[in-house]
Amino acid sequence: MPNGRRGLLAAIFAVLALGCAAAAMAAATAPPGFVGMVSEDTVAGRASYQSAQLSAMRAAGVTLLRETFDWSMIERRRGVYNFSFYDPVVEAAARRGIQIMPDLFDPPAFRSARPRGSRLRGTYPPASNSSLAAFAQAAVRRYGPNGSFWATHRSVAPMPIRIWQVWNEPNLPVFWLPKPSASQYVAMLAAADQAIHALDPSAEVVSAGIPQSKLGVELFTYLRGLLAAGAAKSMNTLGVNAYSHTASGMIALLKQVRSTLNGSGAANVALRVTEFGWSDGGPGSSFTLTPTGQATQIAAAIRDFGLERSALDLRGFVYFDWRDARPYPGIGDFWGLHTGLLHLNGKPKPALQAFSAAAHSL
Repeated sequence: MPNGRRGLLAAIFAVLALGCAAAAMAAATAPPGFVGMVSEDTVAGRASYQSAQLSAMRAAGVTLLRETFDWSMIERRRGVYNFSFYDPVVEAAARRGIQIMPDLFDPPAFRSARPRGSRLRGTYPPASNSSLAAFAQAAVRRYGPNGSFWATHRSVAPMPIRIWQVWNEPNLPVFWLPKPSASQYVAMLAAADQAIHALDPSAEVVSAGIPQSKLGVELFTYLRGLLAAGAAKSMNTLGVNAYSHTASGMIALLKQVRSTLNGSGAANVALRVTEFGWSDGGPGSSFTLTPTGQATQIAAAIRDFGLERSALDLRGFVYFDWRDARPYPGIGDFWGLHTGLLHLNGKPKPALQAFSAAAHSL
């Protein structure tokens, strides 16, 4: 374990101090689904691995798993939707009382707006928003209230999916080629929102997580574009991928987002932090800390989410990521592959104890 026993003990003492402050806050127990996690490797793993990791997450206080529903894997032929890849993790999560929040993303080639011969690396939006709407409805019919999955898996208590996220980081060119467009994204969001609510009027539709990044359109510029295009009418919740150098900086960012929403006639739109995290290794960056520093910032962030939940109208947060990951082929290593609560070999970091103690204090 990095930094040895001394680093781990320091992280635990810091977490306990933060936990005492969190326990004193006015807000009562966090609602189901408030404490979230990303773990793509769990979803891709075998049944035994899924069971072990989901049980460990639940023990750490996780009640929601944000999972990419890869459209290109599900609709391999036009109009034929096969969710068999996702059935096992939906069942395993339900058995442990963990909600799934799908992120609807990545159209198959025959649904994509990618021009023939394009060599740009990344994801194009769908050529037709109605095709995304059809995909969303297929997912709701599978896993939503009265979904076919629950009818054929009677050994598990139904835990219908009620929270749906639409896309990922469309203010970055890599996820909205050839270049980001807030108005185009809102048109797609509106189609998905109408499709989902037609089948489940009480569902929560969450926008794509918008990061503050130098790699694309600045967060508040993009947010103002979303609101000008009418996004507030087509989402229940705004997703923010709220990466920041410190927990206090992240809360300051979220307060500014809340102020922007309130000042633009969108006070009814809630917030979700759909990604946040810090690295404890890999290539150096402003998000890379020591193992003890990673643990301390995670604990502080979770404490602050609880303290600010009402003021921000915060419906939950999602930590990225459960476990470190290997470099992506053709891309190489970067800090975001080292944000895990577990090392690549599965051994816990001080961050796991920090996360767990803080989550259980909410």
